[in-house]
Amino acid sequence: MKIRNAFMLAIAAAALMLAAPIAAQDYQMEQQQQPQTEVSDQQLQQFAHAQIQISEIQQDFSARLQGVEDAEEAHELQVKANEEMTDAVEEAGLDVQSFNEIAMAIQNDPELQQRLTAMLHDQN
Repeated sequence: MKIRNAFMLAIAAAALMLAAPIAAQDYQMEQQQQPQTEVSDQQLQQFAHAQIQISEIQQDFSARLQGVEDAEEAHELQVKANEEMTDAVEEAGLDVQSFNEIAMAIQNDPELQQRLTAMLHDQN
């Protein structure tokens, strides 16, 4: 069970690094212009739920893509994976923009990171 928890936390951390693809310059400008995003416990719980689902989808499609040699088929799988990840976010009660904003807030706030880690740990 501890290995699963560590694995899920590692996946969540890796996914957070990839969650919001914003250029570094744009990101720095946004940070200067916008105050820290407030994230409620409910939003963080929704984010955690979506993140777990996204990690599972990424694992599934990563395994599927390993055996694919046709570029068109690989692209179709990637599009389907993106659709499923979007659905997972929406089923958790967030929209993609909110999910990405929360991901950015988590990256910049150690306390928020700790809250997320605790929630992920409690879910497993």
